[in-house]
Amino acid sequence: MSSLFSLEDKTAIVTGGGRWTGRTIALEMAKAGADVVVCGRTVEGLETTAADIKGLGRRSLAVQTDVRVKKQVDNLVKRTLDEFGRVDILVNNAGGGSMDKFLDIGERGWDFMVRENLKPVFLCCKAVVQPMMKQGGGCIVNIASCEGVRAAPCNPAYGAAKAGVMNLTMTLAVDLAPHNIRVNAVAPGFIDIPVLPMALDLFPSLQRIYDKIPMARAAKLEEIAGPTIFLASDAAGYTTGITVIVDGGMTSSTG
Repeated sequence: MSSLFSLEDKTAIVTGGGRWTGRTIALEMAKAGADVVVCGRTVEGLETTAADIKGLGRRSLAVQTDVRVKKQVDNLVKRTLDEFGRVDILVNNAGGGSMDKFLDIGERGWDFMVRENLKPVFLCCKAVVQPMMKQGGGCIVNIASCEGVRAAPCNPAYGAAKAGVMNLTMTLAVDLAPHNIRVNAVAPGFIDIPVLPMALDLFPSLQRIYDKIPMARAAKLEEIAGPTIFLASDAAGYTTGITVIVDGGMTSSTG
């Protein structure tokens, strides 16, 4: 591996690290040389990910955390600092979607989507900024969605929350640049996870969007981890405030 893309001896926090995208990002970061702290709302999966990271010869810590709750986020960062002494990388991966159209979604559903997808990014960024400033810098990568780039009639609350993630990414990039903290985002389209076939079967409108992907497939989990590692590495040392869209050309095709 080119040294430009190495994360050797860096400490990363990956939220939602117990399964799917978060787990893959955590494992690939460990392969790139990082020690990785994984967190999530349930212990199941987290300890397996942490054990697999240790099997790769890197240090790891699993911390049960609801990233929607400030006290728990603060505990996550404290545990990381107590164990590793620093936080070099934060990957805000935790989140979730719904398929409620605008005419169907209520205030409670709207608030839930914002709390699920936007608030955790704010809380986690807030918690790591001071330690990063004290150590001389760091890097934040927010996992957004291409639903935040284009119209999202299938799930408007999710799309609006992810658009908020991308706007916050740009704002923090400007605010934190003087402190040598870079902030970027990755916006995936469809990802090849176990629930995708069921979702496509249940929601015909989703299937119609999927059918328009120029590359004619969903992303492999590693294809989301790759851009994330790039943005966290020295290869992206002069890159901040951007969103890398990883959707097989879907956004370009559908507008």
